[in-house]
Amino acid sequence: MRKLMFILNPKASGFNKFDYKKQIEKYLKEKNINFDYEIKTTTYPKEAIEISKNAIKDGFNELIAVGGDGTINEVGDIARKNNLKLGIIPAGTGNDYCNSLKKSTNFNDCMDKINIGNYREVDYGLFLDKTFFNVLSVGFDAEVNRLALKIKKYIKNSLSYKLAIVLALIKYKRKRYKIIVDNKEYTDDFFLIAIGIGGKYGGNINILPKAEIDDGLFDVCMIKYKSKFNIIKKVKTIIDASHIKEDITLYKKAKSVTIITDNLEINYDGEYMKTCGKIEFTVGEGKMKILL
Repeated sequence: MRKLMFILNPKASGFNKFDYKKQIEKYLKEKNINFDYEIKTTTYPKEAIEISKNAIKDGFNELIAVGGDGTINEVGDIARKNNLKLGIIPAGTGNDYCNSLKKSTNFNDCMDKINIGNYREVDYGLFLDKTFFNVLSVGFDAEVNRLALKIKKYIKNSLSYKLAIVLALIKYKRKRYKIIVDNKEYTDDFFLIAIGIGGKYGGNINILPKAEIDDGLFDVCMIKYKSKFNIIKKVKTIIDASHIKEDITLYKKAKSVTIITDNLEINYDGEYMKTCGKIEFTVGEGKMKILL
């Protein structure tokens, strides 16, 4: 029998305009559902991970993430490791993973899909001890994401990302990377490196327009650095997805990517981390079950 745990992150921007807990309860009471469920709300960072683990111990076999891409990543990681289905009710600023999945962000549409229970198997990426489901990036936009996370505390809409781009441009310094894409090596000053299962991030920017979520491969976009002025021009082409046609862009499909550099900043599914050395990113051998 289906047993669903809804995990809500009230800090997600969507909660400012919509009472997800009340609406989930209302929807489920009005429908003739054939599953058990429970709703829990996080009260501190990373609690979604703890709730997910405890839900599995208590016999729940489907986890529903209600929040932004970070919440989806936390709950999805536990669902993946335990071969459980993951449902998504997007409540974030950009909802980039849903855009990559071509999934409706409408609340009732999402609830209908969860209620029906059909799922699609999709890929996921791995690095260090972490999972990512959509896009991982290094370089300029990792710095953009770091700044955006700070700005979102005060501005909870897409303007936060645009302001972060401006600030990142002011601070940005060129950096050299060695990148190994399925055993082929590239060494250059890259201002942006994106590795993805999905293709969209940063509020529906189509950074990896050829990405397919279930082809067993990463899409990899590497954009060389020329100047800060060139970055400004490049940002415009990224927005309309014409960047992959330009001569300073390398676009590849791969099973694994290794990046070697000092002080590596990484943005993955809207999360930020800093590390160093040699980091390998691989496509997971299994598949992730998403309620769609």
